[in-house]
Parts: sequence; structure tokens; C-alpha cells
Amino acid sequence: MYLNYIVWNPNPIFLKIGAISVLWYSFLFASGFIISRFVIFSIYRAEGRVRNNLDYLLLYIILGTVIGARMGHVVFYEPFKYFNNPVSILKIWEGGLSSHGCALGILVAIYFYVYKLEFSTKKVRITKHNRQGHSWLQIVDRIAIVVALGSIFIRIGNFMNSEMIGKPTKSNYGVIFVGAKTQQVKDRIPTIHSISVINENQYIENNDPLLTLEIKLKEHIVNKDIAESIFKKNIKPLLLKKQKLPNLIASENIPIEIKKSKQGYLGHFKMKGIIRHPSQLYEAGICVITFILLITIWGMRKEHTPGGLIWGIFLLVIFGSRIPQELIKENNVAFGNGFLLNQGQYLSLPFVMLGIYLIARIIIKKRSIN
Repeated sequence: MYLNYIVWNPNPIFLKIGAISVLWYSFLFASGFIISRFVIFSIYRAEGRVRNNLDYLLLYIILGTVIGARMGHVVFYEPFKYFNNPVSILKIWEGGLSSHGCALGILVAIYFYVYKLEFSTKKVRITKHNRQGHSWLQIVDRIAIVVALGSIFIRIGNFMNSEMIGKPTKSNYGVIFVGAKTQQVKDRIPTIHSISVINENQYIENNDPLLTLEIKLKEHIVNKDIAESIFKKNIKPLLLKKQKLPNLIASENIPIEIKKSKQGYLGHFKMKGIIRHPSQLYEAGICVITFILLITIWGMRKEHTPGGLIWGIFLLVIFGSRIPQELIKENNVAFGNGFLLNQGQYLSLPFVMLGIYLIARIIIKKRSIN
């Protein structure tokens, strides 16, 4: 961390045991669900309800989250890509999840948790499960609390993965997401032992800092000619290759300093870093505020909280804040780039309107009773 900006180059692996690696994103995603489980249990316990069926509810939520987030991305952002190759929809590890699709998936999952279809020879009936006296709307209210909590972990996971990055700040404040580039180079060149970033605190045009990548080859590379060939013919072309969303920029005449150390050959490459908004952390901060707000509102009246109030506030804050946040966030896909608003903003509008409706409905009902 430096005075004005952070050079972000994390190891994506949280834990490695033998051949098994646990990524930071996976760890944080799972942690969000585990902690949310304890919170929702505490909510039900405080309302004097038994814990029966809650694990079933969380199972529905997990399925709704994963399926909804994936299908939301497929339908809303890259429909042509996936419909032309449907098998790639299953390749969720390649990325592509939508928070809007996640929200819809959770709502559908809760619906099937509360209601069931009964088929007979003459008709189909929708009947209600016995879900501890809660209606669909009341369950959605309580799930909204833990969704806000779980979203904190997911956004931090996005930050660890250097994905969903913000636009350039055009100042000396922000984050240089070098991790995506360095990890790509390391994955492509198996002879690389490690890549670290040296910040020399020297600025070039437009306040973009000049960084030095220190690339260490594995110790078994002992021949100087082989080492030079790897740096010049294998590594340099990858550094010159332009990123879709550039974070490190190298010129064609990128200088290479190669030297031998006790640990093996080292190569130093000077590159320009792009300082960007840490949009993932902005969204994580909004989720923290939302969680505190919702749990406080629930704590005031618990089971007597008007149905739809917590969900309405969740929609208004989370998706309402999403509209201005999109102005400083890069579009991950080109779909909708020519629109007045981007796809994320358009998709947020119905949720915001629904949130306003739910809150207004409670206010009007309260006034009519008074």
C-alpha cells in the first residue's frame, strides 16, 4: 500500500493442501452462506420460531442464487454467446454471474419453498407448505437481511479476483489491479516461479505510475541463453498483449533487465499502471450499511415488522445505489453499450420501483388505519 494508491496483486489461492487449492472467492462465497445461516437462525430463534425447515430454506436459497445469477448473466448480458453454444452455460468457473439474476433466482426459490404444485387427473393446484407461520413476503424480508450480509463477502471476493473493476480515476487515488495480468502470465508460462511488483513512485504522463514487474524463473532454469529466450520470446509478448480492460500497459520497446540471483534468473519489466476505482469495495460498503440498517429495523419490532418493509428498503438501497455506481464501473460485456443507460442500470430500475411500491404501500396502509 502506498500513500495515494494501492498496487493490488494478491495470490488468488487462499489455502493449498497438496494438489487441492481453495480460491479466495470460493472461500468468501462459502463463508457468506455459513455466517448467513447463523444469522437467519438467530432471527427465527428471537421470534420464538422453531428451527425446523431452515436448512431446507438455505438449500433453496443456494440453488436460487447460483442458478439465478448464472442465467441472469446469460439472458441479460451475453445471450447470443451462450445460446449459440448452450454447453458453455454450465462452465460457471469461467465467470459470468449477475446480481439481478441472483435476486430473481432467490425470489423464485423462496416461492417454491413456500408453495408446492399438486397434480391430479383433472387440475393442478398450488398449495402452501407449513413454513413456521411465515408468508412468502415475510420470508423474503428476513432473507433480504442475510442477502445483504452475504453480498459483502461476494464483493470482497470480486476484489480478490480483480474483477468488476472501476473506471480510471484520472488521479493518484485508487487501485492498480495488476493481479489479473500477472496471474495470466504466470498461468501461461510454467517456468515462472513468481511475479512481484516494485513501485518506484515515479509518475509519467496523466499521473500514471511507472511500475516494475520482477519475474523470477524457477531454479531449474540455469542456462543464461534459455532464460533470456523465455523472457524475450515467451513473457514479453504476453506483457505486450492488450487487455480488454487495461491495468498494465507496456510499450513495444519495453526495457528488459535480466540478471542472475541465488534463487535463479530474474527479469525486470517497466510498465505503466492504470489507477482505477475499487468499485467492488464501494459496493461492499453499501452492503455493510444495508445489513446494519435492515437488522436494526427488524430488531425494533421483530415478528411485528410490517411485511415487505425490509425487502422494500433492501431493494431501494442496494439497487438504487447501483444506478450511480455504474457510472464509475467498467462494463464487463459490450451488450447495451450504445444505450442511454447501461444494462445494469436498466435492470436496477424495476427493483427500485418495486422497493418504492412496497414502502409506499405500508405508509398508505398505516395512514388509512390511523
